[in-house]
Amino acid sequence: MNKQITRITAMLLLAAGITSCGDKKAEGEEGKDSTATVEEKPAPAFADVCKDENAMTMTIKGYGYGMSDKKYAYETTNFEVKQSSWTIKTDSTATLKLSNYTAADLVGDRKDDQVDIMVEFRAKGGKKIEAASFVNGDYQSPMNCTTTMITAKGTVYFNWLAGMPESGNVKLNFADADHVCGSFTLAAEKPDSDMIGTVRLNGTFKVGE
Repeated sequence: MNKQITRITAMLLLAAGITSCGDKKAEGEEGKDSTATVEEKPAPAFADVCKDENAMTMTIKGYGYGMSDKKYAYETTNFEVKQSSWTIKTDSTATLKLSNYTAADLVGDRKDDQVDIMVEFRAKGGKKIEAASFVNGDYQSPMNCTTTMITAKGTVYFNWLAGMPESGNVKLNFADADHVCGSFTLAAEKPDSDMIGTVRLNGTFKVGE
């Protein structure tokens, strides 16, 4: 009889111990939310990133390649943007246009000081158009661009010749479907060349409000 009591008591104690352990585990897990996710930071807003307004300088001078007048010279320390457009064509291509005249100003022949800045942006290798530095004229670079200026005398290219500094770039600080901002850091030189003669375009740009 005593053996039966002892055996029953041991079984009850064992059951109580298992229940107690289960309770402790439950208590230890209590407060843990298996559905909790890490809160992602919101992407930077256009207004927060693009604080610099349009502030560009332009030169050009006696550019030669394919132009009708090799003495052409337009210079300005303030390229005033009066028309602008930014178009993302695909995930990997986009175009920027900045003009220093209005549509109403372009009557008859284009004037020597009426210029369009045109940039085509390209991303390769699975990359997308986004905030990055795009190397001008380097088609092998995963992020590259082509910058031209449409003038009264012809199209100005940032051509590169042996002995000249490396090609410049166009940097995007922000880019979405309706907004873009960044900066130009381009140059050239070789004023006595039949292929190129000075050029230069520097400063910040912004499209969108």
